Amino acid sequence: MKKSVLGLTVAGVLLLGGYATTTLANDDTTNSTGSKIGNFMMGFKGMMGFGHKGMDSEELLDKAKDLGIETRGKDAETLIQEIQEALIKQQAEDLGIKTTDKDIDTLAQEVQLAKLQEEAKSLDIKTDGKDAQTLRQEIRLAELQKEAKELGVTTDDKDAETLKQEIRLAELNKQAKELGITTEGKDLTTLSLEVYTAAVNKEAKDLGISVEGKEINEIAQEVYKAKVKADAKEYNITIDGKTIQQIAEEVKEGKIAKLAKDLGISTTDKSTQEIMSEIKEKDAAKLEELLGNEIFGMFGKGMGGSGHRGGGHSGGMHKGGETQQGVSGTATMSSMGL
Repeated sequence: MKKSVLGLTVAGVLLLGGYATTTLANDDTTNSTGSKIGNFMMGFKGMMGFGHKGMDSEELLDKAKDLGIETRGKDAETLIQEIQEALIKQQAEDLGIKTTDKDIDTLAQEVQLAKLQEEAKSLDIKTDGKDAQTLRQEIRLAELQKEAKELGVTTDDKDAETLKQEIRLAELNKQAKELGITTEGKDLTTLSLEVYTAAVNKEAKDLGISVEGKEINEIAQEVYKAKVKADAKEYNITIDGKTIQQIAEEVKEGKIAKLAKDLGISTTDKSTQEIMSEIKEKDAAKLEELLGNEIFGMFGKGMGGSGHRGGGHSGGMHKGGETQQGVSGTATMSSMGL
């Protein structure tokens, strides 16, 4: 999928009501094992579809039955807990982890570590004797180093935070050049605002949206709505009586379903998060590109922290519900990490 300047123009708006639903909770920011395992188990909610839109009662019952869980006399909270535990055990078995005589917290830790070890090996990182926290930090550094090299940023003797800042600046300089903006003598915040403003106005012009007498965040929202509606038309999604957030969510689901089909992944009786999980296993780069274009685009990488991971190993779940779009430009930029 061709990258668009739209990612830059409406990143903040997309974060308010757009396509985002992450599947794993951030465990870089907590120190206690209990909190980490709680976050990890919460991540399974996203994988099951308890994210932006959630499951209705019928879907919840069906999911439980698929996993061989007795549903009679159990409320939603109980079923969700049992489904999470069943999924963790399923993951453990798939990874060759023995489940006998182990509580769910222990299994969750082992699954988490095994997955990190797999990811580390794919990046040629040695895993012997390393705990989850160490692997997570080394994976993050390796990914930042890879991204830095692609942008021509030197990586020697630089820690993750330094690399992240330099990647952000390199991305911004690249975007500024594409938009005809001079970068000399400008700090990150100034340059970010100029790039954001120029990109919003360019996209608005391309879409035939008038910018006369409008605040930049108002223009960005109009651009966002126009793009979402255009995508909805392309995917034969009706917009009658729907909020822009609802339309955007359906568009996201349509794009993920199409990507799954292109990769030969069945979508029958699967939630969007389950489909995303399978796509990630088969071709994480394509999923990242799709979500990066639709959610964060250039700001997600250039300003909100490098890459799809941002400041940590993964983001928290995006909570559903209606969100106000009347956000100021400053607040929008703030939400992107400026």
